[in-house]
Amino acid sequence: MTDAEEEPAHAHDVTRRMPAGIRDTLSWLAHMLDTTLPLRAAEDHDEFARRQLAGDTVGVVAVRERLGPFTAPLVARVLAEDMHAHQPSDLAGLESDESPRWDRLQLDDTVETVPTSLVAAFEPGTLSAAPLVVAIDARWSDKELIVHARTADVEAAERYLQDVVARARGPRNYFKGRCLHIRATRSSFEVVPVPRPDDSRDGVIVPASVWADIDLNVAGLFRRRDLLARLGLGTNRGLLLHGPPGTGKSALCRVLAAELAGDITVVFCDARSVADAVEAVYEELTRLAPALVVLEDLDLVIGRRRQGNDLGLHGFLAALDGAMSRHQGVVTVATTNDPRVLDDAAVRAARFDRTVEVPLPDTAQRRAILRRYLGPLAAAVEVAAIADATDGASGADLRELVRCSVLADGDAVTTATLQRFTGDGGWAPTTGAGLYV
Repeated sequence: MTDAEEEPAHAHDVTRRMPAGIRDTLSWLAHMLDTTLPLRAAEDHDEFARRQLAGDTVGVVAVRERLGPFTAPLVARVLAEDMHAHQPSDLAGLESDESPRWDRLQLDDTVETVPTSLVAAFEPGTLSAAPLVVAIDARWSDKELIVHARTADVEAAERYLQDVVARARGPRNYFKGRCLHIRATRSSFEVVPVPRPDDSRDGVIVPASVWADIDLNVAGLFRRRDLLARLGLGTNRGLLLHGPPGTGKSALCRVLAAELAGDITVVFCDARSVADAVEAVYEELTRLAPALVVLEDLDLVIGRRRQGNDLGLHGFLAALDGAMSRHQGVVTVATTNDPRVLDDAAVRAARFDRTVEVPLPDTAQRRAILRRYLGPLAAAVEVAAIADATDGASGADLRELVRCSVLADGDAVTTATLQRFTGDGGWAPTTGAGLYV
């Protein structure tokens, strides 16, 4: 191949890799110098819609719906179903230089593909009696669904838009009844369905009074919410679990999720999400209730106002106030290492109806925890002696003690093995921040 034959291919490759704006500018300059050269211009979804809906011969309007982090994936899934049922007559990216974008959506054991950035044209008699052009942009924090139609068909566009959102938030709302994790992002948050926990009460050794309080304030509210509503007593409740790290607060929440998910939507929020997105999370609860909201590590977010944390505190309190006044069938369970570091306003009865201490295990509970973690190895261990020697240990401490012993002696673990790690600094009472169990 000659150099002359290679040049056009090379030039095409260079222009293909140029940013779209630069290519458009060069195209305009070339067209000004030689009007016989075709004018290249990138086409956005508005221009795509005007071309599909008869161009300049009729007026074209667009109706829009802003989509929040909860609603956007639900709407994308409904749009995917409509696109499978009614093949678009034309399809493009939101800009002509882009390809239509589809993303994978994990649902339990299945994966679905949903549109997140595209524009599609539909013939009359498919989505509506009128021709419509539908665009979705769910890539960034400002997400939206846009329906274009001829001016005379604006009501048809409105009806379709409202129908998509209603189906997404109603019968097609796959978030309802699931376990969800709120994951903070740089500018917003995303909602991630997570597997239902398989934790059970047998694996969480706490005083019986703790379970009694939880059953009364959480399961009891969901069980009695219809009666509470008829009596005008309110169907929202707040429960604060407090205690040293490693005593089982997070494990208690996982057990609740395992027991309630299916009939109840369970929403887990970590500390960053609590700080950045709690208002938006509660905003969606109307469509997800009855719901259990778990706010973990609350002390990391709303310390006392004298610590200079007013912004996080005020946002959190405003969100909880809104939840108590606008939503029904919502239980909020929060965890904290030490309620004394929380602002008094955060724990008053209007926000948390009940505070429940999850204490360090006593001697009998330490025996039960050790037996659970040792399993069949407990037969070779004087469990009572180890329990007596570990006063002040949390369940997490005892688990680590057993782990170190197994790492050292395998299935030949004895009382002496555990005593060695108890006495030489392998275990020490937990102070300050630590892992939740």
